[in-house]
Amino acid sequence: MADCVVRLSPHRLMPSLLALQPLLWISALNAQGLSAFSYGLSLNSMSAMPRAPSRTPDTLNAWQARGSYSERPTWLNDVSQSVGVRAPAKAPRWVWSAAWKMGKRALPFLHRWDPCCPQDTCVNLVVVWLKAIAGNRLGKSKGDDGIAFAMLPCYTRLVIARPFCYLYPRLHHQNIAIRSAFLDAALKTEVRQNADDGTKTSVIVLGAGFDGRGLRRMALTPEIEPDRWAEVDLESVVQQKRALLQRALRRRPDLLALSKRISWHAANLSNAEEARGAVCDALLQDAQATSPRSVVYVCEALLIYLPEASARALLSAAVDEAVGAGARRVSFCFADKLPGVQKAFDLDAATEVLAASRLQLDEATWTPKPGLARHMGVARFRNNDAG
Repeated sequence: MADCVVRLSPHRLMPSLLALQPLLWISALNAQGLSAFSYGLSLNSMSAMPRAPSRTPDTLNAWQARGSYSERPTWLNDVSQSVGVRAPAKAPRWVWSAAWKMGKRALPFLHRWDPCCPQDTCVNLVVVWLKAIAGNRLGKSKGDDGIAFAMLPCYTRLVIARPFCYLYPRLHHQNIAIRSAFLDAALKTEVRQNADDGTKTSVIVLGAGFDGRGLRRMALTPEIEPDRWAEVDLESVVQQKRALLQRALRRRPDLLALSKRISWHAANLSNAEEARGAVCDALLQDAQATSPRSVVYVCEALLIYLPEASARALLSAAVDEAVGAGARRVSFCFADKLPGVQKAFDLDAATEVLAASRLQLDEATWTPKPGLARHMGVARFRNNDAG
């Protein structure tokens, strides 16, 4: 019998068959979102937010509307308004959990024929998809300028392109949009203050993952952006990000010149010596610079993955190395969970943890929010011995 099998290339399969899997995921996700809205949007908080960093709700609080707390009924709206981003939907916790699990399960389909073959190390891959959704919904001024979307695979990324991005309920991507907006504003303020003081700024992103903040900030506000930008993460993550950025730059050649101003440094940040060495390398040009310098560290959802002792050691090493390189001022912009600080509103504990690394928390910037990366703020150290 003649062979009647039709052999299709991946390029023909991708827009037709493979795309059905993410579309089914979208339909299921929105179906769960709609059922949550019909049953859960009117629910008030039944208990305090759980301390354990778990995304899986238990039977007691599964129907609790996440982000709705009886003791602070306007908390989530207040945080959202302060950064200029809409608040996430007040859907029950089981919807948040289901949406997260569905997103994780969709990744193998979304990257089935992706030549970059990125891995979901510490949810980096999930987060870049979520940032792409948020970026497409928010636009250029408040979003990420389409950088995350440009990193994604050719065909499967279309399921989150406009107008499909508006089909997604405002859940995890909106929560990430809040912390991204806070860090962007904090970074912009620190760079401007350093410029007013007559110092150039070097930015070091600790645990950068697949985030495109460096390109985004330099592209949107070049007149105040830092002279140097460095990123530190695991070697495997750095290599994967290089591949994703190469794909993004082919689609966005306007960012090619800016990408050359970014340096990457590999280190396991849970290892104090590796972390110190990577930060030292990132600051090498600062130590040799003749003009005054300031250093701004950016930390987004990194410390939650580190043991408490390692997180404390990383903070101390970051400040020590910057001071050793002659930095006039050291800033720490964070949207994370500070080590040893369990409660979101525990200002005293947060101040104590940062003070142990010689950082003084600016209370005006202290912005707790719901979620795992619940502490947002800016802490600084002024090096009076610097020239």
